[in-house]
Amino acid sequence: MKEQLKPSRYTHSLGVEKMASELAEIYGQDVEKAAFAGRYHDIAKCFTPEVMNEYVRSLGLSDEYLDNNALAHSKVAAGILSTKFGVDDEEVLWAVKSHTTGRAGMSMLEEVVYVADAIEDNRNYPGLKELQELAKKDIDAACLEIMDFTISRILEKGKTLDRDTIEAREYIVDRIKRR
Repeated sequence: MKEQLKPSRYTHSLGVEKMASELAEIYGQDVEKAAFAGRYHDIAKCFTPEVMNEYVRSLGLSDEYLDNNALAHSKVAAGILSTKFGVDDEEVLWAVKSHTTGRAGMSMLEEVVYVADAIEDNRNYPGLKELQELAKKDIDAACLEIMDFTISRILEKGKTLDRDTIEAREYIVDRIKRR
C-alpha cells in the first residue's frame, strides 16, 4: 500500500486506522475490522483517471463514477479488497465503500470509518479538536456535522450532490431524532 499512495495519503490512512480503532472501542465495534477498513479505505485514491475508469468498468460500477475519482475511489477500493485480496467481510467492505458518501442504513462500523476519515489527527482545519471530542461523545452528532460541512462545500463548488450523501444525512437525522 505504501507504494500505491502518495506519502501524505499513506500517513492519512494510518491516521484513519488509528482514529477508527479509537472510535470502535468507544462504540463497541470490532476494533480489528475498524482498523483494517481505516487503513485500506483509500487504497484506490491515487489511481490515475484512466486506471480508475478501468476499475469502474471491470467492477461493473455505474457510469456516474467514470472520470470521477473523488466518488469512485471508495467503491473501487472495496472492489479491489474483495476481488484481489479476498476480503469477504461485508461489514468491512461496506465501511470502505461508503466512507466518502455515507449511505442510508449505514452501520455503526461504517459511521466510525466515515467519521474517522474526517477527523484523524493528521487533518488540519479550524474546529478539528472540538469535532474529535464530539465524535468521542456523540458520533451521530459528529457525523451530521461532517455531512453538513461536506454538503455545503460541494454545493459552494457548484457540483452535484451524490444521492447517497443526501440519504445518509436523512438517515442520521432520523437516528438522532429517535433517541
